[in-house]
Amino acid sequence: MANNTRNGYEIRADLLGLAKQIAEFNYSIKLNEFETSVRKDGDQVVTEFKHPVIQAEDIIATAQKFNEFVTNGSSIGENTQMLVENVKKFNEKVQESMKPEAIQENFKQYQENVQKFTETFFNGIKK
Repeated sequence: MANNTRNGYEIRADLLGLAKQIAEFNYSIKLNEFETSVRKDGDQVVTEFKHPVIQAEDIIATAQKFNEFVTNGSSIGENTQMLVENVKKFNEKVQESMKPEAIQENFKQYQENVQKFTETFFNGIKK
């Protein structure tokens, strides 16, 4: 029979990998909500792209939370409840963003931004 026991280092490595996956997932969600702004600076049209960043500290903090969860079996109930609540909140946000009204509002904002960019761009060229 194979020995499936894992030592503490292997468990911590797995927790760190899981934390990294969560950070990457959060990054991909935030990337979908990126912010682009267009402004005119003299005769130049300047576009700024503000994007999320994955910090090593975020991954380590998440891994530490997981390690705390694994180490302190006495608070498993509280941690599980918190995890369930966070998953529910996330699902509610996803469902809210999928409603036709939310999609229409996002598309309307996109169209307005394109219109502003176009006006700014062509006004800059005419001068």
